Amino acid sequence: MDLFRLQDLPVELQRSILEVTARMDLKTALNLSLVCHQLHEWIQPLIYEMVTLGRGDVALFLRTMAMFPADFFVRYVKRLCLTVSVRPHDARTILQTCTGVSNLACWVDFMGISPASPFRHLFYPLPLRRLSIEVGHFRQLGFSECVWTGSLTCLDIVFWDQGPLVLSELRFLPSLARLSLYLSQSDVDEPSLLSILSATPTLQILVLVVEEDDLDRFEHTTRIDPRIVCMPHPPTVPDWEAPHRGLPDLWSHAEEIVDERRRAANQMQTQE
Repeated sequence: MDLFRLQDLPVELQRSILEVTARMDLKTALNLSLVCHQLHEWIQPLIYEMVTLGRGDVALFLRTMAMFPADFFVRYVKRLCLTVSVRPHDARTILQTCTGVSNLACWVDFMGISPASPFRHLFYPLPLRRLSIEVGHFRQLGFSECVWTGSLTCLDIVFWDQGPLVLSELRFLPSLARLSLYLSQSDVDEPSLLSILSATPTLQILVLVVEEDDLDRFEHTTRIDPRIVCMPHPPTVPDWEAPHRGLPDLWSHAEEIVDERRRAANQMQTQE
């Protein structure tokens, strides 16, 4: 039996297969980029499509940024996760360079240093479709200056501390379809949830992310509106990276729940 060889396929198909493989695992992508010049050209941009940084790897990424033309990171970094351990000064440099980011998780504590580091302008030019950010920082964004208010469809709000759920700023996001609230408080009042739902008429799913022990306590909120889903905290960084890896995440699970509710409701209407 003849052996199948990848190089016997058309070049376009070879590239597609290798790109899918590279996106599934960073280590594999790095190894593939070292095989030959052609693979290096194909794979290297994919390595930077999704960048996740903590304190331990920021220095290496900053050194890498200094070695490449600035437009490389504008063109290729599309998903960026800056964890809470990233220093505001480093986050500023990265956000000023990676201005093509469409999916951004920025959990950097700009407001926790003294004096507070101005940060709003870093978000203004980004072509965002998804944003994950702490609630206090979210409220400080200058929405009238942001170019992405009309394109943002997915928003994750993280509550580091207990606080009110009033989010009047949602009115600036006319295309918002998905909203998750990573809660720290032990209870949520119905008026706040109704206020959020009324402020976002395009919203399709509202996920309340709570501690697993609190799921039963929050279950009553799902009776307010079928779009509300309660879910336990996922592993934060792996969940953020999952869609890029072709894996299920919090949102895919929430969609399944809402879709099942709609099917059940339609079935009941048909029976009536």
